[in-house]
Amino acid sequence: MSKHSIEVTSIKCNATSETNVSSGDEVYLVCQADGGLPIRVPAGLNESEKMKKGTTWTLNNLVLNFEYEVLVTIWDHDLNYDPNLATYLQSNDFQPGTGSGSKRLTNHNGADYTINYNYID
Repeated sequence: MSKHSIEVTSIKCNATSETNVSSGDEVYLVCQADGGLPIRVPAGLNESEKMKKGTTWTLNNLVLNFEYEVLVTIWDHDLNYDPNLATYLQSNDFQPGTGSGSKRLTNHNGADYTINYNYID
């Protein structure tokens, strides 16, 4: 039984992982609460959100329920036909009492994203 909830409201792209490619990143999320089954957002295998520097992906009603923690991982998939070739961009582990706000996430390949969220309970 989950005791806590986080609502991920949006993802903002501050810089893509492909700085020399004008097409940007094809972003999707993998969310996993308490080590359970991962949930892909958007749900379709070949679905993603096109992100370029300065764009914001507004997520409607992405409420994640958990007891101990929920991991939100951002991925980029350039080749729709093979999910095994996705590029890890960054992740954040939300825990009880995280509070509301935003978290800026960067990595070695230039990806720079901000997750905006509300801690519900």
